[in-house]
Amino acid sequence: MFDYIFGLPMHALVIHAVVVLVPLSALSAVAYVLRPAWRRVLRWPTAAGAVVSGVSAFVAAESGEALQRRVTRVRAGSVDLAMLNDHVEWGDRAKLLCVLFMVLTLVALWFARPPEEESPRGHAFDVLVGTLVVLSALAAVVTVVLAGHAGSAVVWKGLA
Repeated sequence: MFDYIFGLPMHALVIHAVVVLVPLSALSAVAYVLRPAWRRVLRWPTAAGAVVSGVSAFVAAESGEALQRRVTRVRAGSVDLAMLNDHVEWGDRAKLLCVLFMVLTLVALWFARPPEEESPRGHAFDVLVGTLVVLSALAAVVTVVLAGHAGSAVVWKGLA
C-alpha cells in the first residue's frame, strides 16, 4: 500500500511534504501558544498543518519501510546497511514525535482559546499544554532533520 505512486517510490515523494510541512506547522503551533492575540487567525491553519504533518510523517515512515524491504532485497550489496538502519531509526523517532506533536497541538487548539474567549481549563493548563506543544514541535523538527540527513547520506554516499 505504501510502496509506489505513479511509478515512483512513495517515500521519495512524501518525505518532501514532511521536510517542508513539519517545520512550518511547528512555527505555526509555537506562534499559536506564545501569541494569544494571533490565535483566532492561526487556529485552522495550525490544525490543518498539524494533521497533515502527523499523517505525512506516518506515511513517510511506512513507505520508507516498504522501500527498505525492496532496496535490501534488490540491491543488498550496494547499500550500507548500518547507514540505512540509522536512517530507519531516526525515521521511526520522527514518526512518533510528529504524531505526538499533532496530538498535543490539537489538544492546545481545543483548550487554549483566544484572549476574548474564556479558556475551559484555566491559565495553568494552557501554560502546561503550550509548553508541551513547544517542546514537541522542537523535537519533531530536530528528528525530521536528523532522519533526513541520515537518509540523504544513504542515498548520496559516494556521489558527492
